[in-house]
Amino acid sequence: MNICYVLTHFYPFVGGGEQFFLDLIAETIKDKNVHVRVITCNSGIEGHHTYNGIDIYSYNWKIRFGHPVVKMKDVEEHVKWADIVHTAIYTPVNVCIKLGRKYNKPVINTVYEALHKKWFWIEPNIIKACGFYSYERFILTRKADYFHVISNATKDDLKIVNKKAKAKMIYCISEIDSSKVKKNHNKLCKLFDIPNDSTVYLNYGRPGKTKGLYVYIKAIKKLVDSIDTKKLKNVKFCFIMGNDPMSEKKKYYKYIEKHNLGEYIKIVNPVDREGLKTYIKSADFIVIPSITEGFGLSAIEACESGIPLIHSSGGSLPEVVYGLTKQFENRNIDDLRNVLEDSIINGTKNFKSSKQNDFSRKTIAKQFKDYYKEVLSSKND
Repeated sequence: MNICYVLTHFYPFVGGGEQFFLDLIAETIKDKNVHVRVITCNSGIEGHHTYNGIDIYSYNWKIRFGHPVVKMKDVEEHVKWADIVHTAIYTPVNVCIKLGRKYNKPVINTVYEALHKKWFWIEPNIIKACGFYSYERFILTRKADYFHVISNATKDDLKIVNKKAKAKMIYCISEIDSSKVKKNHNKLCKLFDIPNDSTVYLNYGRPGKTKGLYVYIKAIKKLVDSIDTKKLKNVKFCFIMGNDPMSEKKKYYKYIEKHNLGEYIKIVNPVDREGLKTYIKSADFIVIPSITEGFGLSAIEACESGIPLIHSSGGSLPEVVYGLTKQFENRNIDDLRNVLEDSIINGTKNFKSSKQNDFSRKTIAKQFKDYYKEVLSSKND
């Protein structure tokens, strides 16, 4: 079986989507009867190269609105070679569908999220929101042979946009082992320059608009304004925050300064991966206030670490989190404020406990192998 993956970015560029495909392909090529090519943009390495046995073809595609403009001529020879074409939203999809029809090759389109009207939740500029909404609708209503979605929540959202979509739900691989990571609360407190006896509510990741950080910070402000300050003694809301997009990060700093929240909210820049694992394990609570979430790797990482998790009802989070968790209504500042207060007063007394889904490499790779066989069989009927 020859599989051609046409992706906007791939290794050495690493984001959630890139990690998903890297994990999947690494497992897929363990089958010696499967041959893979990854077609992607130049993310630091140009031309044909290999990484851990994966054939990668990187092209100098122009970037528009953060996404590469995929050239059909670069992809065509690889589609001709393939038995299956597997792509992902957004910009490669139209090219892959056209070439798939031309050479009679089945095309699978992975959809991480189908935001639909949620674009108007996260993009305050109405013109931009309309543009993103329209472009996403165009891509998701294109007649791909098959859709793959990474959660049931995304499947439901896709069906709103495209009722006829043949959608298969297979989760991402998330095989995080934190059993050897040691808790070091003093190290965590030192990172944020706070007392060692602090109760730490930790958030980490990019400051993107979909991450719900404004909801969270405004909920903290309401909490500070309304609760007895004695109850907030030693409580710190800490953020290990990325620098992209910097414009959003600067807005959070300005809001915190304007409302004199510096005593309670602490922000530091990104740390290395191993350090992050220790800091997650050392927190008292993790807070994931995402407005949209296709899968929720950050939340699952917190769950794997065994740290109590406060999360929104946004996207996939209710279906993938496990362990001790407490949910608040998505985008509801008052509800989050109440959940925070309850956790400060009662700890995890009102948290629920649930079992883990199977996100293992072996299971997810097997599901994809079966799916690819199903796609080929259907195409040949």
